[in-house]
Amino acid sequence: MKKITTLSLFLVGALVLSACQQTFMGMEEDFRALSTKFEQTIGSKEKTAEDDMSSSSGLTAARALDGSCPPIHIDPQMDHMSEFSNMENPTAENEISRIRIAKTQAECTPDGEYLSMRIDLSFEGSLGPDARRMENDRPFFAYPYFVAVTDTAGNELAKELFAASVTYDGGTEQIELVETIRQKLPLDENGQLPPYQVHIGFQLTEEQLFYNASH
Repeated sequence: MKKITTLSLFLVGALVLSACQQTFMGMEEDFRALSTKFEQTIGSKEKTAEDDMSSSSGLTAARALDGSCPPIHIDPQMDHMSEFSNMENPTAENEISRIRIAKTQAECTPDGEYLSMRIDLSFEGSLGPDARRMENDRPFFAYPYFVAVTDTAGNELAKELFAASVTYDGGTEQIELVETIRQKLPLDENGQLPPYQVHIGFQLTEEQLFYNASH
């Protein structure tokens, strides 16, 4: 059963923590640096269970339906998120949960003055020993992650924040899911795709960034 969550564009830096089937309204990002033709678009998130996924990280090649997709980059230090009951002393014993971006795949099609881009994000999550207080607990997590568009010099042109919502039923220790992000990128005045780059990663705290960098 597929679950759809509709999101609108949020201001850069806003933190979104979502629940399944919950709708969020936000404000359109200032895309004037991308194109004066940019209009407000609605991005949708689609989540399904996935039984057969392969792992990858770093630069992920995008697959195009018709035309080229911008390259997708995932920083290895931001492709996973870990939570501990004591972030000042993270250990295997006090780990609550972890999640990682296992794979990305993109499809792009021209759509008038825009390029419609679909990105499938495959996640793999697991619980730590400190996740449940009681055997029948159903831990719920909303892991914030970002999708950003930059130019070739690395200047951020736009950024959206989403959340991968995960619920662990009783007895479940690992989970796999796929979320689909749909975006529209404006073409230039000649109808060509500017040299965009797409960056994806988890929105980490300073403690989580330090933990990832040191492990």
